[in-house]
Amino acid sequence: MAFDFEKTALIAQKISFAFEDQYPDEVKRNLFVALFDRYLNPVDPEGSLETYDAVILLARKEPEEFERMIQEMKDKSLISD
Repeated sequence: MAFDFEKTALIAQKISFAFEDQYPDEVKRNLFVALFDRYLNPVDPEGSLETYDAVILLARKEPEEFERMIQEMKDKSLISD
């Protein structure tokens, strides 16, 4: 399957906005951080990228991990469908 930049960019934007919106909620913030640690750290070990850019990089380099992260975020009600 070919990399769909537009679809990935919209998902990355959704994740980034959801993280910002839910940041004040300590429980949800900690869930996001745990998922970012698990999925984004391997593609951005220095943590130098913005969330949006790290999500796009994950989708390009590890599409299966990207899909797992999205599913976990949906399962934990961090993002919607």
